[in-house]
Amino acid sequence: MPALAPMPVLSDYRLAIVRYLIDNVDNPSVSISEVIRAVRELFPLCELTDWELGDCIAQSAIDAGFVVEFDAKVPWTGSN
Repeated sequence: MPALAPMPVLSDYRLAIVRYLIDNVDNPSVSISEVIRAVRELFPLCELTDWELGDCIAQSAIDAGFVVEFDAKVPWTGSN
């Protein structure tokens, strides 16, 4: 029987967030909702809430010197 893929852990999400920031380093600001959308596309089974992801994103972005756009008002449903 084939092995199931392991569930992502917090460090996987943080790595995806950092990679997103590196890929967008030329943009001085980062949109929380855009990064949430990108992380959820990479990890469709993500068990973190948008609030939890937003906290990780904001912390990583601020640490990296980005201006943060706190624009994640509506939870991401996969059809946005």
